Amino acid sequence: MELDLQRLVIFLSVFTVILLMGYSYATSRLIAPFELETFQKVSLWIGVVFLVLLTPSAYLLSLFFRESRWQKFWAYSAFTTLGFATILVSFVVFKDLGNLVWKGVIFLSDLLQAKSISVASAETEALLGSERFGRGDFLARISSFTLLGIAGGLTAFGFYQAKKTPTVKHVRIKVKDLPDGLNGFKIAQLSDIHIGPTIKGNFLEGVVSKTNSLEPDLVAITGDLVDGTVNMLKHHVSPLKDLESKYGTFFVTGNHEYYSGVIAWIRELEDLGINVLLNQNKLIDHNGAKIAVAGVTDYKAHTVIPGHRTDPKQASLGIEDAHYKVLLAHQPNSIFEAAKAGYDLQLSGHTHGGQYFPGNLFIHLFQKFVAGLSKWEDTQLYVSRGTGYWGPPLRIGAPSEITLLVLEKQS
Repeated sequence: MELDLQRLVIFLSVFTVILLMGYSYATSRLIAPFELETFQKVSLWIGVVFLVLLTPSAYLLSLFFRESRWQKFWAYSAFTTLGFATILVSFVVFKDLGNLVWKGVIFLSDLLQAKSISVASAETEALLGSERFGRGDFLARISSFTLLGIAGGLTAFGFYQAKKTPTVKHVRIKVKDLPDGLNGFKIAQLSDIHIGPTIKGNFLEGVVSKTNSLEPDLVAITGDLVDGTVNMLKHHVSPLKDLESKYGTFFVTGNHEYYSGVIAWIRELEDLGINVLLNQNKLIDHNGAKIAVAGVTDYKAHTVIPGHRTDPKQASLGIEDAHYKVLLAHQPNSIFEAAKAGYDLQLSGHTHGGQYFPGNLFIHLFQKFVAGLSKWEDTQLYVSRGTGYWGPPLRIGAPSEITLLVLEKQS
């Protein structure tokens, strides 16, 4: 099996401990309002331990069944339960933080009003305290059930959103002084498909079919196509050969290609007729105008293969006379060098738009450009939320997309 067994064991061990801590915290907080018998508590914690062990165990089992229903069953079991755990623990943490803030507000309010409110009798205060306790205990129990229901419901909704064929997102790129020949030029962008444990060839077939229906002038795949080696996933990637466009399909590497045997994947994609751009470009003549399509290696590629250091400037050599210059770069952070190199548009992915809660909240702490169309200096940037997903098969608040970008002359 093409795995570093020692690293895998260490990773899964650390991961299991973290998962146990998360589930334990959430469980202890959710059952706090309930008075459980010893047998009930023991049974509950046995269930928690089962859930904790299910994720890493199911993942390990999925590695032993490559082309079978059992592989998909164990992979879905591992990643879906991980997604549920993430959502549930996040909700419990946010709930406790909210309660802490609320108690702080109440404390300050009581402190400020202490001088103007007379002290109630001890009996009255005891009675009110008892009523508040009873009401609060009831609400806490309802809250526990509500959080479980919401976490389960969101997991089911996110699963549905992730597994359906992505919708087409139409984006108009307004360009000042765009030559008439390039007005209406169509680029179909696919990004972050992540063919691997739970995304297979049938999903890609649907993506290819929908992309072809758009009749693009060219197709751009902006990295993170695979999560696995060529030997494992070659068959599932083969539908890419059926992509149809006027000028072909162009691909740039993402960080996950470098985890999956990038050199072998480059050869495989070239065999499928795809143009792999490694700090390179291609100049296209279209209706009397020239559009350049350049591509760079992943932003962090040099940490795996030193010779693959990303270089937007090198990728622009020979396209100085192009009327419009497009850069394909997996990570949005390439925009800073892309602007210096004089590109008109950069197409990226990588962020998944956060993919699902709470990622779509925290992603803004790590990425300046998360999703959609923006601009840095004179270069426009479009960041796709991704066509597939990574890890848990969930999409919440960040729908997957096949993007159709159309160049339009700004009036």
